[in-house]
Amino acid sequence: GGALAIPGEERSGASGIAYRGPLEEDVQGGARHSSMVSTLWSNIPRHVRASFSAPASLDDAPKSSVPQLLDTAVAGAKALVAGTGLAPASWSPRASAVYYGGEIPLAPYRKGQTAAYNYPRLLVPRERAFRVPLDMYVDPVFQTTDPDQKARAKPRTLFPVVQGKTTLLLVFSAQPLSGLFTGIRRWLDLIGEEFLALKNTQVLKLHCEEGWFNRRTHALTKFHLRRQVNEDELFTTFVYRGKWKWEYVRALHLYDKDLPVVLLIDSLGYVRWHAVGLPTDDATALLRPLMRKLAHERRG
Repeated sequence: GGALAIPGEERSGASGIAYRGPLEEDVQGGARHSSMVSTLWSNIPRHVRASFSAPASLDDAPKSSVPQLLDTAVAGAKALVAGTGLAPASWSPRASAVYYGGEIPLAPYRKGQTAAYNYPRLLVPRERAFRVPLDMYVDPVFQTTDPDQKARAKPRTLFPVVQGKTTLLLVFSAQPLSGLFTGIRRWLDLIGEEFLALKNTQVLKLHCEEGWFNRRTHALTKFHLRRQVNEDELFTTFVYRGKWKWEYVRALHLYDKDLPVVLLIDSLGYVRWHAVGLPTDDATALLRPLMRKLAHERRG
């Protein structure tokens, strides 16, 4: 939740809303309204209340209101050819393949699930971990017409950005469950503040979408994202618009565009923990001690 209101400070409007604990435990006055709020809650239609919780299956998830028809047609054709066994593995939808030679168990995937999967129960040893691609150029969503500031808006390789700090990289595609205010927000609400409280850490967000048309309209994507992130996140939120390479998909776990990706990256740029999907109690319970351990790990 957000910060508590500062005593004596006037706050109004949406910015004045302070999130606290359970209403019935609010000894400062909120508890007396608990029974009334419960009554009002019961008046909310069942289908509206159901919309407040994350869907357990992709079949129940909302569909994109304006699908990229060209990208959808291409993806469907590639999946059809992949089914014959004559196409590369990268053409198969959700082709997570086998990681680490099968020696490190990963949470399994069941068709249609939205809950986190493909995550290990320990930090992947650096000698087995995938490194962030060295040649993957990303654009910050920051944009300016000021000639003195234009250099800050230029594309840069992702690898140097993640070096020197323990990084939580959240990858999204802007699909209904893989957006800034859906899947990404769920992860950050659970672990974001705790992670940033650790020494020498950073949170980065990266928009990645396989569709050719989507990547060609990256300028429009950056325009929308600039209006969705805070000003201090303009240089920590990026858009990838380059060629879709299988080595990128493999290293950054980009095989399921319907769901968000969470990557825990060490200060040398190696992906030491990863998950695809919406957060679960098991995934977050595993991640908390692992991110603390990695933040205190020596670089050598």
